[in-house]
Amino acid sequence: MAADFLRSLFRRTPAPPTDVADALGQLQELGEQRPTLAAPCKLLADLLPLLFSSKTSAVEFQLPAERAAAKLAEGIPLLRAEAIPIAEDLARRWDGVSGVIANHHDSDGGRRLQELVRKKALWPRELMRAVLSDDPAAVRTLAQQHNCDPDLTATVLRFTLLPSLSQLNVALAPLRPERGWEYGYCPTCGSWPLLGEFRGLEHTRYLRCGWCAAEWKTARLRCPFCGNREHEKLGYLHVEKEETKYRAAMCEACRAYMKMVSSLGALSLPALLVADVATLHLDLAAAERGYLPPS
Repeated sequence: MAADFLRSLFRRTPAPPTDVADALGQLQELGEQRPTLAAPCKLLADLLPLLFSSKTSAVEFQLPAERAAAKLAEGIPLLRAEAIPIAEDLARRWDGVSGVIANHHDSDGGRRLQELVRKKALWPRELMRAVLSDDPAAVRTLAQQHNCDPDLTATVLRFTLLPSLSQLNVALAPLRPERGWEYGYCPTCGSWPLLGEFRGLEHTRYLRCGWCAAEWKTARLRCPFCGNREHEKLGYLHVEKEETKYRAAMCEACRAYMKMVSSLGALSLPALLVADVATLHLDLAAAERGYLPPS
């Protein structure tokens, strides 16, 4: 059935990259197996071809190695406060993402965000600058200035920037030393992780950024957000029979949680987005117990 779904979806468009096609098949199966996830699965299925189209333009940016090393040594993300060139297709992608959000989730909110950029009342460069600033409330403030829902604006912005920021992350990865990154926020763009991975037979723990797809290794018995190492205050939440696949790492010290998935290796970017949808029940379970994502 997944194959029929893909043939129907792409009958009049070029075949998607293999990782996108695999992710679309996973979404189809996930929506069928868990009807409560049908709506978010359909939304993401419409977004993936838009985000990973072959028409995505390249972003040219270079960071001197000396400046990169100095920033990392001080715990400053590589893209923080940098003047990043705006991809030519950024406004087009914003239009497409906000349109998908309007069709599936919030008609009025999505259309308003679409119109703001079309009328040039809101500029992609301004949005990019807000994400990479050292003010965590910058995007929320910008949304409120334009009478937009801050959470919806952040969602549209995250998907819009993801292809460009992930390109930049790949280009900057060689500047990051192998010794790792000890902070809970992303070493590339400074955002909080979307989820984490337990990789391989050793279950090495990595965090993955939801804005640029960066990965960084972190200790298993340490909260990456508050630094707590007391094992009595670290634990996991999981659904019965899912503990080897999906878990939420909980910290009693700061009351933060991080969704974790088991994988043989690094998840592709489309697979990372699918994993986020597949673990939405852990977000609900953690919230019911008073835990919050890092913020």
